[in-house]
Amino acid sequence: MMRRRLLSGLITVSLIAKPMADYVQPAYALIVFDPSNYAQNVLTAARALEQINNQIQSLQNQATMLQNMARNLQRLDFSSVGQLTGSHHR
Repeated sequence: MMRRRLLSGLITVSLIAKPMADYVQPAYALIVFDPSNYAQNVLTAARALEQINNQIQSLQNQATMLQNMARNLQRLDFSSVGQLTGSHHR
């Protein structure tokens, strides 16, 4: 009698537990969204983009400066080149 109750209890538990096990999803399949972490990542990306834009602007300014220096050197008289090299060697 006791054995029969135990066996029927085990069968009942196994019949109930099987559908519940199929219903529960493993933790790795769930999507987790952290809004504060997302906001921090967006701010970090914006700062990195701003730094890249500043570097591009700096390179453009340097290129303009080199073009102006080349233009100024082309206008330089040949006689003043000797003066510049002479003052440079002192």
